[in-house]
Amino acid sequence: MIRTVTKNNIHKLPSVIAIGVVLVVACFVSVLTPRPIQALVTPSSTSSPPSNGVSSLKNFRPIIPGSNLYRSATLDDLTEEDTERLLNGSAFFFDADENSSSKKGLAAVIDLRNNDEVEKGKSKRTKGSNDLYDCLDDSSDHDINFISIPILNNVNEFWEETINTMDTNERIIATLKTVFVGGALDRAAARHLEKGGLSLLYKIMIKNNASSIQLAKALDVCLQISEESMTTNGTSRPIIFHCQKGKDRTGILAMLLQICLAGEEENEKYDDAEIIDAYSLSGELLNEMPNNNKQQQQQQQQTQTSSTSTSSTIDWSYFRGSPSSAMHDTLSSIRQQYGSVEGYLDSISFDKEKRSRLRKCCSSSRTKII
Repeated sequence: MIRTVTKNNIHKLPSVIAIGVVLVVACFVSVLTPRPIQALVTPSSTSSPPSNGVSSLKNFRPIIPGSNLYRSATLDDLTEEDTERLLNGSAFFFDADENSSSKKGLAAVIDLRNNDEVEKGKSKRTKGSNDLYDCLDDSSDHDINFISIPILNNVNEFWEETINTMDTNERIIATLKTVFVGGALDRAAARHLEKGGLSLLYKIMIKNNASSIQLAKALDVCLQISEESMTTNGTSRPIIFHCQKGKDRTGILAMLLQICLAGEEENEKYDDAEIIDAYSLSGELLNEMPNNNKQQQQQQQQTQTSSTSTSSTIDWSYFRGSPSSAMHDTLSSIRQQYGSVEGYLDSISFDKEKRSRLRKCCSSSRTKII
């Protein structure tokens, strides 16, 4: 759960007058009990099966054809048959290329979820999923690595960054209200994040130092395991990385990996449209389209701005689907801050040399993203 940020943010008020007002009434703060905001994770959803035949693994696909890197939603709903396919490698035949890098069984699973999500999913796992995780716990038979890299592990820092993106006046007013009404800043930040939707969620994920460290770690693990699992014919065993739905945290990591595999020269780089299309496919595969109902949007907006709104939890209906605008805005935001996506990768120490090594072992050819 996220702790209140009231005391931590008072010193950030740019107005000396505002600080004075807060100090005068600060003695009342200790008697207030702020309402915490729920963890920054999206709930699970019912989703339709993808067309690759692994019907129980949602949003499952390679990040580019011929790559050993696969993305998916949670692995908690697997059938026994699909688990066997993952273990023996038959789940990774996405095309007719007999020289595909996915000729052997699973090399690693990278879980991008927070611990509370993992524990919640564990209580509902199917027999097939339990079989898979038993193999991950004891990899002696299948030699499979299991790595937990929670992208949003530091939710307090994430929330600090969310508050920093608020309008200055809005932040000041909300902080002053917190002195009299516990959790007012938390509630204002929740409404701010809802209003910004997926574009703001991804922007904060990229800008936040803790999340960037985790993204860099995930990139390093993909490189390390791909190199270590490379076979004599120069191909690497499959790696699956996933979060809950396989669209947000997974979508950001997939985008970074796609940029890495494309190449450094202008004529090698993917068009934004290819990356955006690959991201947008999640909404279709999950049968989860963005909320475009104007009447419901108006009702939600009224709830956001209503002075009687007291909820400090996040309404995740604002984050449904995978609209192309969200990835478009994310790419634009990265380029505005870092000059290019490669510039961002450099800033998190996944430099040109690492990207070159990743291309050598994770992509068999330069092909269109699907």
